[in-house]
Amino acid sequence: MMSKDTNAVPGSNERTQIEQIDLIDIIQQLWAGKKTISIFVVTFAVLALIYAFLAPQKWSSVAIVTLPDTGQVAAYSQAENVLYPNNAPLMRDIQMNFFNRFQGGIAALTIQLQNLEEKEDISSESVSKDQPNQIKIRYVGKSANEAQGKLTEYLKRVDSKIVTDIDGDLASNVNSRTNELKDEIKSLERIAEEKKNDRLKQLNQALLIAEQSKIKSPKLDNSSGTTDDTLFALGSDALNAMIENYKEAPLPLSSDYYSAVQNLLAVESIKNDNRVISTFRYIMKPSLPIRRDSPKKAIILIISIFIGGCLGGGVVLLRNIIRQRVKN
Repeated sequence: MMSKDTNAVPGSNERTQIEQIDLIDIIQQLWAGKKTISIFVVTFAVLALIYAFLAPQKWSSVAIVTLPDTGQVAAYSQAENVLYPNNAPLMRDIQMNFFNRFQGGIAALTIQLQNLEEKEDISSESVSKDQPNQIKIRYVGKSANEAQGKLTEYLKRVDSKIVTDIDGDLASNVNSRTNELKDEIKSLERIAEEKKNDRLKQLNQALLIAEQSKIKSPKLDNSSGTTDDTLFALGSDALNAMIENYKEAPLPLSSDYYSAVQNLLAVESIKNDNRVISTFRYIMKPSLPIRRDSPKKAIILIISIFIGGCLGGGVVLLRNIIRQRVKN
């Protein structure tokens, strides 16, 4: 049979009663000063509502972008294949290069907007760690329409600038490759001219020997061929005819020459291509926000009522403490 604990702490019941009395007294004081508390609550609530209506509003428009698709970079890829048939970049590398340059443009724009006298807020981040090539771009504006319109405008501006830069780089590469091929063609033509001149010298030398040897008709039998050393045996008549014909003959151009000409025509055709390229592709176009980020009227009102109540209650209790001390 369990015995009751008779070792109670002395005065514990009295302290409990005093604490209960103090709490009841505080509640009575607060109730007595409810008008003062109400004034504080109403005042802070009104101030909060005024702030909520007058404070600058913030609306966020969001777009999600990723790598450009193959159709957007197809013309550029074809141009690279023409320029560098043996060392052209892969399609995936081109897409990554374009998108990286676009991200760099967004980062530069972010810094520029932050340095304005009236700052603008644009930011970008990966959608997730698993999708590093999917970027969420956010712009904060003063209204829903402004946020959507500004984000659309800035994305187009960055894309247009990068596309212009890429086109400029490509045009520079085309000009460089064109000049390179033209120089190669001229070099091959000079080589062909030298070969033709060397051949004419050989024929003229053979003609001189034939004339000095008084050989007018061929002195070769059907079984023997001719070499550079025995050309004179063809006779002066045949050699004269060969020389006249060879002078009018086209240059003995090599296969490398025709390959260079073909490459030049292909490179020059790039200039006439209407390249429509973009450095990104939308997964989600800039959204039109339906809820503003701030100020949140309900949250501001709740916080203001809480602060007003606390301050009002504090004033009531402090006033009563001062009165009590004055009486004593």
